[in-house]
Amino acid sequence: MSPSLRISVVIAAYAPGAAFDRVIDSLDAQTLPQDEFETIVIDDGSPDDTFERLTALAATRANMRVERIENSGWPSRPRNVATGIARGEHVFFMDHDDSLYPDALRRMAEYAAETRADVLSPKESKTSDAWWCMPALKDGNVPNAVVDGGIDRLLPMVPHKLYRRAFLQQHGIRFPEGRRQLWEDIYVNVAAWRHAERVAVLADTPVYLWHASASNNSRTYGPRDEEFWDRLDELLAFIDRTLDGPEHAEARGSALLHQLRGRVLLRLSKALQRADAAETAMAMRRARAIQARYLPEAWEPLLGRQVRARSVLLRADRPDLLAALWAVDGDTRSRVTATRMEWRDGRLHLTLEAAWQTKAGEPVGLVRQGDRLLRDLPAELRQALPDDVVDMTDTLPLVDLSLAVRDRAAAVTWRLPVEQEARWIDLEDGRVELGVSATAVLDPATLALGRPMAVGVHDLVATLAWDGAERASAVRFTGTAAPAVPAGGTVVAYGSRKGTLALDSSATLRNVLADGGAPNGPVQGDRSALRLPLPRIRVSDAADLPAAARLLPADGAEEVVLHGRFRADAAGAVLDLEAGPPLPDGAWTLGLRLGDGPFLGARRASVADGVLTLVPKAGVAPPPPPPATGAIRIINAVRRRLGG
Repeated sequence: MSPSLRISVVIAAYAPGAAFDRVIDSLDAQTLPQDEFETIVIDDGSPDDTFERLTALAATRANMRVERIENSGWPSRPRNVATGIARGEHVFFMDHDDSLYPDALRRMAEYAAETRADVLSPKESKTSDAWWCMPALKDGNVPNAVVDGGIDRLLPMVPHKLYRRAFLQQHGIRFPEGRRQLWEDIYVNVAAWRHAERVAVLADTPVYLWHASASNNSRTYGPRDEEFWDRLDELLAFIDRTLDGPEHAEARGSALLHQLRGRVLLRLSKALQRADAAETAMAMRRARAIQARYLPEAWEPLLGRQVRARSVLLRADRPDLLAALWAVDGDTRSRVTATRMEWRDGRLHLTLEAAWQTKAGEPVGLVRQGDRLLRDLPAELRQALPDDVVDMTDTLPLVDLSLAVRDRAAAVTWRLPVEQEARWIDLEDGRVELGVSATAVLDPATLALGRPMAVGVHDLVATLAWDGAERASAVRFTGTAAPAVPAGGTVVAYGSRKGTLALDSSATLRNVLADGGAPNGPVQGDRSALRLPLPRIRVSDAADLPAAARLLPADGAEEVVLHGRFRADAAGAVLDLEAGPPLPDGAWTLGLRLGDGPFLGARRASVADGVLTLVPKAGVAPPPPPPATGAIRIINAVRRRLGG
């Protein structure tokens, strides 16, 4: 091992089973040299063969150490034990069933040294949530959140962060121990914020992937249990006393509001849907005590109107109306639709519309009362809520549409810049709904904070926020696929089978040859040269790439490769090929290669009397000329039903 280790990776393990394989595989794949970090795994008294399996792994890895302790019942003690024997300059905590992205440790060590950070909060992804961690990363890398952004930059307050080991030791920062010590990671992060001089945010490199599973500890407790409220009382008291003093007042308020919004107002309302009378009485009593102590009425406007309504009903001790309001809000969703897309200069330009709807697809309307616009609520709810809580008239500036691109395989999300305008739209029944018009530009060359989009299949995802409420959704699209050849590769933007907008830059599901619009029928040219028009592909005017077409015979005979150039054309793109040897009659499959890329395909073809002809899929007639704009959506739907 190196005399000075850069990072100690700490893992608390308890019967992880096969899930630990992805932990070790991701550590083996790190770009940081193995002798510059160590892995410390503490087996928390697993009842199976976990310790023996871990010991066998350590026997073949010089930088891995395994210890076993008596079962403590929670990850806190194993982490504390490991931190006590760690030798790295920094400590990074992993769970026993997650994984690191390949450049995670190297880039964290580099940025921590550059910023001299006591704590580094990295880009984390979650398999079940495309927007996980994204709000804290919206401004890119932040050298020091203590002076730029505040404590919310640490959200989510998970343990998967990089801490300077000497900093933890100096201030005695440890995970609280106990058999069921809920939210132990928040204690560490709140204490770290209290003492840190520099807290860096690393947004430009994927670091950690949380593999969501049903066995997660956070699923084992909730507002219908006394334990939930006991632990929440302890946590709020810890935040209150740790972030005391005027210098921490802003952080204290933000941290308390975050817990009150999520764990009290939102989780309580949801839990009341299934709670019996005794559970309801207990939960309301505990929640109202917390509200009285930590949520002054003067803070309620900071919650946003749609969460503030819950606080008002809690203060009024109306569990019935809290449950009713949850049912109303639970029936709403956002719907974001790409109404137009086109490639220009290697970038995908999107036009979008967004709205707030019920799950049945009906608009969520506001009712007019004089010159004001109020939420349309059941009568009893409306009577219980003051006008300023249900008055949405002045909330247009509080509407925000966010867009991002999500890598399906890697589960990495990158945000897109959006220009938007929110407005009120009159409905036929006299009500008014919220509408958002937006434009966005996706540049594959710079998507990942200045670096290229990864090769693969990607989905467009969105969130629509409106004064305290937020809904996530995929971006809908049902139009014609848009293939392009931007700098560095090929991309097809298309509507998936689910009716959502996706991009394929790997030719896994869609490719520029299949979607390029090459017409069925004889290929233009003669024995000396062939020309294949690809009118749907968009390329820059200067595009001129070496290309090849590969013809694979259906009878298994030798393939034929024709070489040529791929160029921009007035109508899109064109492939000019130098003719090769005469092709035997029969059925062929045509593939296309641009530059040094792989062969893309395939189009069905046939040869008769030396003439190469592109043929449609079996059972599907050749497409007609491009239809009028108004008919495009209908014809595309028919083609999909036919399998075309």
